Amino acid sequence: MSNLSGKELLEKMAEFPKHELTTKQRTEMLKKITVAKRPKKLINLQRIGALAAVLLLAFIGPLLYFSYSEQDPSQNLGASPIKEIQADYFALVDQEGKPLYIDSNFGIPNKVSLLAPKEWVARDNRSLAKIMIFLWGKDIQQNQILNIDAVNVKTGAKLHLDNAELGAGMYGADAHALASFKQLDSPGIWNLIFTVYNSSGKKKQVGEFSIYVKKPYITIGNSTLLISEEDIYAGFYEDVYLEVEGDHLPNEIQLEVFQLETAEPETFSFKEKTDFTTTEGKKISMYKGNFQIKKSGKYRFTVLNQSQSVDVGRPIDENK
Repeated sequence: MSNLSGKELLEKMAEFPKHELTTKQRTEMLKKITVAKRPKKLINLQRIGALAAVLLLAFIGPLLYFSYSEQDPSQNLGASPIKEIQADYFALVDQEGKPLYIDSNFGIPNKVSLLAPKEWVARDNRSLAKIMIFLWGKDIQQNQILNIDAVNVKTGAKLHLDNAELGAGMYGADAHALASFKQLDSPGIWNLIFTVYNSSGKKKQVGEFSIYVKKPYITIGNSTLLISEEDIYAGFYEDVYLEVEGDHLPNEIQLEVFQLETAEPETFSFKEKTDFTTTEGKKISMYKGNFQIKKSGKYRFTVLNQSQSVDVGRPIDENK
């Protein structure tokens, strides 16, 4: 019977005597048939691997996020953060040892300093034409070349300010130089970097320190109100300078301050005219006057029919 085909085997089995199964036997038989019909589950290694990767990512993802968020953003970009380098005002000395320029000589004692302008203002070169720099050090010698660069601490922007030849020592310093800086194009903290080149071209950085540069002056067409945008608050302003470019200007000029919220105008006179010509041949007249802003808000400043919108902040309480 083992040599019979499947079809022949079924035909042969049909000839066997028929016996009815009991209820229990039929139930057991149906269970065995049901189990026999179920396909065996195959182990899908690819699906298991994908599931394991998802679970691993879900576990380490938060750790990676918090680790990344705690880092300095500049480090994530592959750039080293630029540090602010503190400096201060200190006195130079004359031949008799008396202190000089204690309120204007700014830098690092026994390294490098300069006679700083009253304030550093972005996009302005009025006070940068002649800056005296002083240096200390046994390697500092006359006739070496001093290179002055600047780098913005926040943005990393770099700017070459000037080169100057070193002169003899004075006011207690080993050497000095007279430089004319280029204007700094943006507000914020800038580091000034001083490098000396000797006769063979070998360079040595002799000092570095930070300065704070204010926002630009308020420009109204061809006129400039010599107040930084960050210093304009509600209050009274006395002996303010207004610089106007042009020829054949009147002896007195009006500054109109118009509050946009209330549509209330006020006019202030600027007098004491002084005329001069810049090295580029521009005709400039300087006026002086007082004006007042009663409350914070949005204003329109007008000079010689030219206007500029100005945001006026609230006065700062220095005691807070």
